[in-house]
Amino acid sequence: MASPETYAGIPREKMYWQPTIGPECRPAECAHECLAWCPQGVYELADDGHLVVAHPLACTVGDISCSMRCPFEAIHFPSQRALRESLRSLRRGLDANKESDA
Repeated sequence: MASPETYAGIPREKMYWQPTIGPECRPAECAHECLAWCPQGVYELADDGHLVVAHPLACTVGDISCSMRCPFEAIHFPSQRALRESLRSLRRGLDANKESDA
């Protein structure tokens, strides 16, 4: 699984965009639709059968479609508003760095 190195010119590792798995997750009671749905391979099943976010930086920024596949609504993401604010802040930092390099 390839993790993009940047998103909108921002280094991916600087962006907090990744799913979290809430206590609502009941892997013994579902068909692991999130695992089958995610083409980036973000999730894995742990040895004890619980879902884990194994590759958070591989998650496509802004995509929450896997959360809609979970019958228990156990997959959570930062809000779209938080994402926009984070992107603005990170872009300002990149712009400031470019100006100081010039």
